[in-house]
Amino acid sequence: MTKKRLPALVALAGAVTLVLAGCGGGGGSNAAPEDITFDEDTTAEISFSWWGNEDRADRFEQVVALFNEQYPNVEVVRNFNAWGDYWTARNTEAAGKSLPDVVMMDAGYLGEYASKGLLADLSPYRDSLLPLDGITDQVLGSGTVDDQLVGVPLGTNAWSMMYNKDLLDQYGIDYPTDDMTWDELDDFILEVNAAGAASDPKIYGAEDYTGGLPNFIYHLMQSGNAVFEEDGTPAFDEDDVVDYLDSASSLREDGEFYPVERSVALSPSGGFLAGEAAIWFNFSTTVLQGMTDAGTENIGMVQPPLEKGEKEHVLAPKPSMLLSVAKNSDQQQAAAAFVNFLTTSPEVAKVFGTSLGTPPTEEGRAAIDQTPADTVNLDYLASVDDELTASYPILPAGYGTIEAKWGELHEQLRYGDLTTKQFAQELFSEISLVLG
Repeated sequence: MTKKRLPALVALAGAVTLVLAGCGGGGGSNAAPEDITFDEDTTAEISFSWWGNEDRADRFEQVVALFNEQYPNVEVVRNFNAWGDYWTARNTEAAGKSLPDVVMMDAGYLGEYASKGLLADLSPYRDSLLPLDGITDQVLGSGTVDDQLVGVPLGTNAWSMMYNKDLLDQYGIDYPTDDMTWDELDDFILEVNAAGAASDPKIYGAEDYTGGLPNFIYHLMQSGNAVFEEDGTPAFDEDDVVDYLDSASSLREDGEFYPVERSVALSPSGGFLAGEAAIWFNFSTTVLQGMTDAGTENIGMVQPPLEKGEKEHVLAPKPSMLLSVAKNSDQQQAAAAFVNFLTTSPEVAKVFGTSLGTPPTEEGRAAIDQTPADTVNLDYLASVDDELTASYPILPAGYGTIEAKWGELHEQLRYGDLTTKQFAQELFSEISLVLG
């Protein structure tokens, strides 16, 4: 594989009144930068939809009230759904070009909606209503499609390797470190396996770390390769998948990974969350789930291992969710100001904590009343700040289906029902089907 440069990379709540500014109305969708003016006398109405539950709705009530203290003349009509119903509703609206003014967006849908011309380019508002102070270019790159800023991350996290300190302390095993290589991780797994062999249940070092598509994405980024092309097709091929899966074949074939039968029985939790495996690869904000399910706050977090011959990590802040403005909105100026408030206000960060992901600004992170999970997550992100040098790749439409297929095929691989070559062939058949 040739190296490629990484791309810069329903319950209806009551309406309330919010403030925004401008000359005349709330601002249309085609205002030129020099025409973007906002004053406190502007009156506008914008709609805002998100996915979540009643708790998230209550928190949005609070932040809308905070926004209202500054800008009392823009009415924000709020609506939320559960995850599945949310996208059913948005897809119906998208078909009729009638999306809400402000839309909570997922990274797996951003590219699809942007490619269909459904999302406004927010770049013209950066010098006025949407300065996004404190949000880095790497973070904004994950919301940029075809050089247009179509989504602003509301929260972020980064890929990590978590470890259960209680288990490692029990066996007197040193904690994993940031400069560990994959070969050293394999040795670590064998050390834990040997120490935990007499326990009931047996304790393992880790589940098969090639089991999830996000870790493969991390692997490609570490190697300096793009993940998806601008048109959404994969920038990797079947051989790349085979080589990656084969990198763990020795441990897999020798039965050194956490047993697949036990993984299936525990699904969707797995060995780490059951307190039976020492290592877990996941995004940093999931440390709360790790602590809750494993029953301990003694969870550490370091960067995933380095590729052979590499001395520095390549990490990207992944948006947990984003905010977009609909192209069909006739109140884009009001919507842009609202997005700026939600993503950069420390007051908003204080209300939500890390429940929407890690606040994308340093001021937002500092405003949080930290739980033990917040502390581990925020300390980790601070420690890797210099290595958050890339933008998370824009994911193609149908990414979720491709990720699910990876997991399904990997289970068959672990049972011995597939070879790595067959895995790659079936994965690309799915990719071809999903991407058309």
